[in-house]
Amino acid sequence: MRIAVNGVSIFFEVIGEKLALRDGVLVEKPTLLVLHGGPGFDHSGMRGYFDRFADVAQVVYLDHRANGRSDHGPRQGWNLDQWGDDVAAFCEALEITDPVVLGHSFGGFVAQSYLVRHPQHPAKVILSSTSPTCRFDRSIAVYERLGGAAVAEVAARTFAEPSLESFLEFSMTCTPLYHRHREVSWPIRPDLMTLEVLIDFWRDGAAEGAGSLKTFDLRAGLLRARCPVLVLGGEDDPACPIEDQEDIVAFLPPGLVRFERFADCGHGTYHDAPDETEAIIRDFLSS
Repeated sequence: MRIAVNGVSIFFEVIGEKLALRDGVLVEKPTLLVLHGGPGFDHSGMRGYFDRFADVAQVVYLDHRANGRSDHGPRQGWNLDQWGDDVAAFCEALEITDPVVLGHSFGGFVAQSYLVRHPQHPAKVILSSTSPTCRFDRSIAVYERLGGAAVAEVAARTFAEPSLESFLEFSMTCTPLYHRHREVSWPIRPDLMTLEVLIDFWRDGAAEGAGSLKTFDLRAGLLRARCPVLVLGGEDDPACPIEDQEDIVAFLPPGLVRFERFADCGHGTYHDAPDETEAIIRDFLSS
């Protein structure tokens, strides 16, 4: 399905009903809006895990603008300010009130942007293996710890000179270290990948605060949060190291944040500790 949001057509899917019939009574379930990683990917890789929450929530997935099946729109809209605003406008267009917004990795960047720019809008936010600002030094240190100096060198070269060639080398050398356990069976759609937006997001020379990878910093804005926030992080995550989640927690109002960190987990605790992560998310949704 598609809907017009801020001048582009956004693709989305809905899993589960909003009104559940329980013991002859209609009960309204919360809406869980799942934001995929990337940029340049689509939501397909999220469905294999997050569909399971359709028993307690209406689960909604979208492809960010310039990602997956959604329209690209103008290049100047490929930034975290716009992606964050798109989340709020998407909810308004579909009359979704008080959403629970879950963002993983890059989707967590977007979820933080949305939270910072629209602090009164969400009922709750879940941040999975994500960062509030760019700290390549931390990532390189984890790549070296997990894979050795040669892997760290590939990561450093990709960070310094992002290109199609460097990303291909990175995907073969560094990406296999994202997860500690490789039993990941849900689908990923490489045919829907948009490397153009990925490279643009990593570009050099972006102005401070332009919402690109090397310049964004959402830490101070997190102080404006007004809803409960669950932060999930793996201690062996090379993409968004656990120190990044510690930074998020440090800048959120202490009475609103719940921090769950996992040993022997990489990028996405739902990959490496699926049962434990599910129990925590279910408890957070119901609390």
